[in-house]
Amino acid sequence: MARGLASAFKTELATGNISPVFLVHLGFATPVYLTNNSFPLVSSVSGSSITYTANGHLKSITGVSETNQPTKNSLAIQLSAVDQTYVAVILNENIIGKEVKIYRGLLNSSNALISDPFLLFYGTIDEHRIVDNTDSANVTLSVTSHWATFDKESGRTTSDNSQQRFFSGDKGMEFAALNVLNLKWGKL
Repeated sequence: MARGLASAFKTELATGNISPVFLVHLGFATPVYLTNNSFPLVSSVSGSSITYTANGHLKSITGVSETNQPTKNSLAIQLSAVDQTYVAVILNENIIGKEVKIYRGLLNSSNALISDPFLLFYGTIDEHRIVDNTDSANVTLSVTSHWATFDKESGRTTSDNSQQRFFSGDKGMEFAALNVLNLKWGKL
């Protein structure tokens, strides 16, 4: 468990008097930095000083897990949609594939953030859901680790555009989009 942790972080863990906090970076067009702490926190986890806002909009983070295998891990981040800020971002931007980083930090007995919080999760937004009813309004972001596209095969597609890019004038894929059935090649 202690691998890769800064010495100040390990020392605070050894005291047994720990106050853990989440530091969440949402890579929207205008990045959003949130914490589940009751007051804003300043950290330099990415090299420059960043203020993580404590506005109560970060409601929960569920499904954080760690394995020793390169597997597709995913989690859900629930934000309050009472303030329409996040709803507007989701509806006006293409947030699918945007970067999300979740750090775990510790507060010392003076409620100061211990230096060098560790990166708990890194991934991209896979999907989102807005739920608005008479009792509550929430935005849920489904985030998937970078291993989600590990098995994805990249390359050319069977489309006329792809064919023309590499073999200008070739008519071999001209009608590929019209025939979506499984083609049988060779003798029948």
